[in-house]
Amino acid sequence: MHRTYKKEDFQIFQLNHLEERMEAIRECIQPIFQDLGETYTRIIEEKTGHKMYFHIAQHRRRTTNPPESTWSAIGGNARGYKKYPHIQIGINEEHVFIFVSIIDQPLYEKDMGESLLENKENWIKLKDDFVISGDHTKSNVEPLTEESGTRLIKRMITVKKGEVLIGRIIPNNSSLLDDQSKQQAFLFETIVQLIPLYKQLLDRYEKNNLTGK
Repeated sequence: MHRTYKKEDFQIFQLNHLEERMEAIRECIQPIFQDLGETYTRIIEEKTGHKMYFHIAQHRRRTTNPPESTWSAIGGNARGYKKYPHIQIGINEEHVFIFVSIIDQPLYEKDMGESLLENKENWIKLKDDFVISGDHTKSNVEPLTEESGTRLIKRMITVKKGEVLIGRIIPNNSSLLDDQSKQQAFLFETIVQLIPLYKQLLDRYEKNNLTGK
């Protein structure tokens, strides 16, 4: 069974200096990411039929300010993940997050967005506690509904910096942080529920890639 997050992990974001926070991230958070990657990369690969790669953000471009969040990603290729739809698992000061992510203007962004509007079933059917965000640099999220999903997907299609992240969060005061087995079950359930949505995006991405659209 993989390691899980604890309430004290959020204290990392109270460390004000870059090296101090990065040392804590490497010591306390990245081992959890590694466990999650080893647990879920193969499962997602099997369920989607697409080759998966696992990445951990290293924040190497940071020279002064410490990262406000840190994350891992499943997807992309051996070199990176931001040009592709991917599953992102991370933590910020407010919550742990598990998202299917379309961020930083990946290839075929508009076409993937149109696929989500044409075939809504894989995100409409998600449970009531799923959320959506339109900006990966901010921690605020809103409930995922047909209205919020349609609005933010349309924004991603029409606005250059528009993004879509769909998934679940574990707030920093959640009882799941005190119960390893329940947290593991929550993470597993979340990823399993997101896989059909992720596969939809991957299939559309690969279709465009093959046709050179």
